[in-house]
Amino acid sequence: MDNTHLTDLDQMLTDKEVAGVLKLSRSSIWRLARVGKIPKPVKVGFNAARWKKSELTAFMEAAA
Repeated sequence: MDNTHLTDLDQMLTDKEVAGVLKLSRSSIWRLARVGKIPKPVKVGFNAARWKKSELTAFMEAAA
């Protein structure tokens, strides 16, 4: 996905990127999203989902 035209907070992150930011495994972030502990991803295709960086940033700031 080409994010060059998006501002920093409008970027969409993959599960692997979110896992790296939160220092968790990919399965952990999916489990936490399913139970509502972290923001839910946005479906961007038949079998693809992305997290909005702005939502993830707001979540991390609120949790700090």
